Amino acid sequence: MRSWLLVITLFTCSLANGQTTYLDSLKSSLQKPVSSDTMRVFQYNEIAWTYLDYSLDSTYLYLQKGLALAKKKNYSNGIMDAKNVLGIYYRLTSRYPEAIHIYEELIRLRKKYHQEDKLIGAYSNLGSVYYEKKEFAKALKNYQKSLEQAQKLKDDERALVLYTNLGVTYKAIGLYDQAIVAFEDGLKLNKKVKGDEGSLYLNLGTVYHDRQMYHQSIKYFLIAKKAVEKAGNYRLLETILYNLSLDYRHTKQYALAKRMLGELKEVAQRLDEDAVWFTYYRSEANYLSDIKKYPEALKSAEQAELMSNKEADLLNYAEIQLTKATIYQEMGQSKLAIQHAETALEAFNDSEDVNARIRTYNSLSEILKKAGDHKKALEYFEKANSLKEKMDLEAVTNQIATLNSLNELERKEQDLAISEQTNQLIRAENNRKSNLILGLFLIGGLIVISLGISFKSNRQKKKANTLLNAQNEEIENQKSLIEEKQTEILDSIRYAKRIQESLLVQQKLLHESLPESFIFFQPKDIVSGDFYWATKRDGKFYLAICDSTGHGVPGAFMSALNITFLSEAINQLGISEPGRIFNHVRNRLVESISHDGAKDGMDGVLFCFDETSRKLTYTAAYNYPVIIRGGELIKFAADKMPVGKSDIMNDFQTYVIDIEPGDELFAYTDGYADQFGGESGKKLKLANLHAYLLRISDKTMTEQHALLKEYFHSWRGDLDQVDDVCLFGVKLI
Repeated sequence: MRSWLLVITLFTCSLANGQTTYLDSLKSSLQKPVSSDTMRVFQYNEIAWTYLDYSLDSTYLYLQKGLALAKKKNYSNGIMDAKNVLGIYYRLTSRYPEAIHIYEELIRLRKKYHQEDKLIGAYSNLGSVYYEKKEFAKALKNYQKSLEQAQKLKDDERALVLYTNLGVTYKAIGLYDQAIVAFEDGLKLNKKVKGDEGSLYLNLGTVYHDRQMYHQSIKYFLIAKKAVEKAGNYRLLETILYNLSLDYRHTKQYALAKRMLGELKEVAQRLDEDAVWFTYYRSEANYLSDIKKYPEALKSAEQAELMSNKEADLLNYAEIQLTKATIYQEMGQSKLAIQHAETALEAFNDSEDVNARIRTYNSLSEILKKAGDHKKALEYFEKANSLKEKMDLEAVTNQIATLNSLNELERKEQDLAISEQTNQLIRAENNRKSNLILGLFLIGGLIVISLGISFKSNRQKKKANTLLNAQNEEIENQKSLIEEKQTEILDSIRYAKRIQESLLVQQKLLHESLPESFIFFQPKDIVSGDFYWATKRDGKFYLAICDSTGHGVPGAFMSALNITFLSEAINQLGISEPGRIFNHVRNRLVESISHDGAKDGMDGVLFCFDETSRKLTYTAAYNYPVIIRGGELIKFAADKMPVGKSDIMNDFQTYVIDIEPGDELFAYTDGYADQFGGESGKKLKLANLHAYLLRISDKTMTEQHALLKEYFHSWRGDLDQVDDVCLFGVKLI
């Protein structure tokens, strides 16, 4: 799935897109005298900039000339413009440390000379260097600074580009909810700016594609298609049509996939480039294979192979080998299938495309299994699984590391700000003392006389005060140390909260699928062992309301692990039955953490709302759901075992609820009912919670949410909260 990263590369003038005539004109101007050396610096820098499209060596040559002359004449604008292009040159040649150094220096200079508008480009270009280095936390930080600068100066056009950069960066590390927010913010701004709407919708579609929410991705790709066709951008249209044909195939809408391929062929005929024809023929081969027209699929794959260049684009060459391997497998020609799959694997092993290697291992496993070589098939199957687990673990680790790095960067900036404030206070205090010196000299004589008279009587008091001051100073030092440690601990916990919030379901997704619903979520501490999580796949909406072992930071990290395994079961392995999903999560927990008798895991409920059949299924570990129907509260079944290692390890059941219009469905963890309070300081208990749910069942869900929060806080009174609270309610229409 293709994404577009837009990079701002600011300069001091309007450029002519590297046209050769413009370049020739600039070079000929060097042979003519100029009115000033600053004009010559401009010419050198402009030629260097224009050569970025043609020859990086020439760019560097003219940059050195421009920079040397600018430094000789102490021409600050010329120096900064040269450094801007030099940073781009270093980035394009993958000399990232030099690029970072140049841009950091450029940012200092832009600030020194108050070039506020050009700070937008400096921060953005630095962010792009970090993006290419895969240091995503620093990329995000610099894009955010660039965006804040653009917003400050009301530069909406560049702010729009920066929303795109932020979205693409969040997407790259799997923080999809944040990516969606960034792209949607860009779309809101686009209504005002009228920018490249097609790219924004395309990028938004790729996020949903990566989440395997294909109906949503198709929706946004179609909007992007309409915008791009109107603008006449055929190169972007090629990408959109390719993505649409792919997702129509994923959803088995083959007639629509065929239509997109027909339009893609028209684009290929218009552009008439090998790369575009490769995309068309490869897509056609995969489509024909899906509908079991294998001889025709093989012909299209061979056409794509003719359009690919092994030396120039090894990955495209490998992809078509894998396509041919799949086709040969379906045609029963195992020897040829193995040959092409091994060729693909050899190419993919030289790349960083881990997903492609996993797909190839799985293909080889299937081919060898059909050929009767079960031992080797198992080897490739295990390699695919091992690599998949490693990739998933690295993805979660990278997300956590990125959020941690962002936290550290923010803390360092706060420390620098505090340090600067401290320095200002010290300077102000020194000025105040200097002003007092003259006055002190004038009254010094009187002070000496006064001190001489009272010296003897005050000597003992002075000793006592000195001792007392020393003791007070020690107490203050200890207090400061304790406060500093406490701040560090709280910062770490707040960082854990950010991680947890990034994993919990976004309210937008919840309300799109269940409009009349609410979540009352209140951690006991800053972070929580309780969690609510949701996802959509193949027309089904899954919602989990769960209570992980522990609360606070340990509980939060357990909840992150549980969410990871839930997502793995549904979004990666395609498990659809709630009971089987809990079985998978339990197996993964036992494999990963249940050592030395540890029984960590979770209790909870996992619902599956089938949006097509209107069928509701669920599985439950200890915590059971309830429905209020016609003034009666109905309790449903739950398995009396946790999701984790326990004495009972039976399969989790998938239960069906026959819903009726107007049903109010609730699920909750034990924190609400276990809260101590009331007049006697006793537990609230489930019976009282159920009675209250019945009492307020005639209210809207929004009103019920507010009343349940009020009831909890009123019951608790001044007592401490005893556990995390998570309560979900929805009115089924």
